[in-house]
Amino acid sequence: MHPRAKGGKGGHIVAQMRPSFRMTIGTDPTQVAGVGRAFGAFAEAHKVPDAVRRSVSVALDELLNNSCAHGSAGEVSIDVELQTDRLSVTLSDDGTPFNPLDLAAPDLGLSLDERPIGGLGVHLTRQIMDEVAYQRRSGRNVITLAKYLS
Repeated sequence: MHPRAKGGKGGHIVAQMRPSFRMTIGTDPTQVAGVGRAFGAFAEAHKVPDAVRRSVSVALDELLNNSCAHGSAGEVSIDVELQTDRLSVTLSDDGTPFNPLDLAAPDLGLSLDERPIGGLGVHLTRQIMDEVAYQRRSGRNVITLAKYLS
C-alpha cells in the first residue's frame, strides 16, 4: 500500500478524474467556432461560472484565430481541465517556435491610425486570464492558461 494511502489491508488509491476534454483541429479558421461550441457545452455541463466561461471563450477565440492566421502549424491541440479552484487550458501546436508573450504590449494611447496592426488579442488574453505561460516542449509551442473560479 502507498505510504499516504488510507485504509487497512487491501487499501487502494483511487484517482479522481477531473472533468476535461481534448480536441485537435487543423488550421482552417472555421474550425475555431467548433472549439467554441465544444467549450460552451463543457462549461454549461459542469456549471462553470459565467465570468470564467466568457473570459476563457475570448482567450480561446483570440489565440486559436492567431494560430490559424499567422502560425505555421499543421494542427492545434486544445486541452481543457476543470480543477477545484480553476479552469486550465493548454493549447499546443506543431508550428515554428513562437512565443506570443514576447510581443510588447500595444500602446493603447495611440490613435487607431497610429497604432500598428496586431497584438491586441494577446494583450487582451493577458488581461482577462489569471495565468498565461508559454513553453517550447517536445517540438511544440505550448500555451497554458488558467482562470480562477472565484
